This record gives sequence, structure tokens and C-alpha cells, in this order.
Amino acid sequence: MEYSIYGTNAQFETGTDGWILKRIEGSPVTMSLPRQLPDGRELREIAAKALLGQTRLSSLTIPESVKKIGDWAMAGCRSLNEVHMPDCVLGKGVFRDCPALMHLYIDERKDTAALLAEAAKQDAAYLLQAGLTGSAEWYAAWDRWLKTFLEETDQEGYTGQVPCGEEDYWNFDVAAYESARRMEKAQRCLLRLKNPAFLDAVFREELRAYISSHSAGSPSGNEAWQLILTRHAEEEDWYAAFAEAGGLDLEDPEKLIADIPDSFAAMKSFFLRYIAVRKATDPIWDRLGL
Repeated sequence: MEYSIYGTNAQFETGTDGWILKRIEGSPVTMSLPRQLPDGRELREIAAKALLGQTRLSSLTIPESVKKIGDWAMAGCRSLNEVHMPDCVLGKGVFRDCPALMHLYIDERKDTAALLAEAAKQDAAYLLQAGLTGSAEWYAAWDRWLKTFLEETDQEGYTGQVPCGEEDYWNFDVAAYESARRMEKAQRCLLRLKNPAFLDAVFREELRAYISSHSAGSPSGNEAWQLILTRHAEEEDWYAAFAEAGGLDLEDPEKLIADIPDSFAAMKSFFLRYIAVRKATDPIWDRLGL
């Protein structure tokens, strides 16, 4: 059966208790799948690879009637930024190669959307199991996942790379690979600090320490600072989290400010205000003579 959705053709087949979405033909940018088809029966399943490689798709809504999503169903949707879906059974690699995914709303929960998206992008399937999202146990599992990542060496996985073409040549540069890993670690640290529910105080300090030790001028690498400049320059909540995590060098904050391009006026203004407030409220600034 074919059914037109947002100017594209959707192919369905009948299942035991409803319809199964088999394939979308076309290149939708935003899509909300129907709960019911014209015969009155509900959509129950999204088949494996149903939306595979929909590179223009940026927003997707899946109805509550869906109980199962098959392997690699949305894999390769490289522009996919936001997904609304029910808490259902997921196959493997559902969101593999979806680097733009920022919010995964399961049962419209806003508090877990960003953390779920990060887990989904990284194929951490056990963090997407039905019935676990948002519980204290789920947050503890997410933190164990992050802690394991932080404890891995920055060369972890380097020798297992499979070059895909000339565009991947940089992967042969060990230093570039290690730097990319540190940036990913900084990304997840800041993401967790921005979403602090059930965050243990000791682990919080570990995350803050990683950010402060990978800021501008750090001998360990400046990937936390580069993360802000290259990925989140337009997002105040991210550079606010960076500042609160100790990303500003208290001994020489002006050096970091000078590194900010003039085109990032909002970021520069925020950090100047932040420093001014700290100077006014924190005695350490008097001792530094700033």
C-alpha cells in the first residue's frame, strides 16, 4: 500500500495488528507519520532501513501507536536534528550516522532529550531500552557510560578505523584523532553538566576538572575551548556551562577573550559580563590584581 505524506510516497505493508512503514520515497525535510491509515488501522512498526539515508530530513515525529522500530531505521539521516517518538522497542543502529541529532524526545520528556540524543548517536543501545528513560537508574547508567569513555585513552579505536576515501585522510593523523576524541569527551562532559539531574557531586567535579584542564592554553589540549568556538558559538547555554565549569582561566581571562573572533559578538559580550560579575563578587580577583 502506498500513502502520500508531505509530498512523498510512503510504502506500508500489513502486520499482525496494524500497519508497518516499509519505505519513504522522496526527500522530506520534516515529517510527522500518521497514527492511522485510511482503513482505520494504526501504524505499529517502522521497518528496518525505512528512512535510511534521508539526508534532508531534519525533524521527525513518530506516533504513540508505534511499538517497534527496526534496525538502522533512521541511519544516515545526517541532517536529523529532532525526533519525537514513543517509548518503544528499538533495533540496532537506529540512529547511526545521525551527527546532527540534538534532541530525542521519548514520550515528550524534555529533561532527557539531549542526553538521549547523545546516547542514540553513539549507538549506546542499552540507554534507549523501553521503560528505563528518566529513572535514577537510567541516569546512573548514562554516567557510567560517560565515565568509561573518559577513562579510555585518546587513541582508543584509532587502529580499528576503516578509511572510506580521500576525505578521511585526516584520520591517519594520530594527533588529530586524539584531539577529536578529547573534543568528544568535552562535549559529553558539558552536556551532562547542562543536564544535572541525579548528577553525583563527586562526578560533577570530575566533569568540571576535564573542562578546565582542556581550555585555552592548557598543556593537556584546548579541545573544550575549541568545542565552544566551533560547535556552540551561537548557543549561550553552552558557553555559560563552559564558564561555570571553570573553562575561564582566572589568571588571564583576557587572553581567552582575545581568541574570540569579532563575528562572535554575543559570546564575547557574555564572557566580559561574566568576568565583571566574578570580579565584583569573588575575592580571588582582588588577589590577582585584576
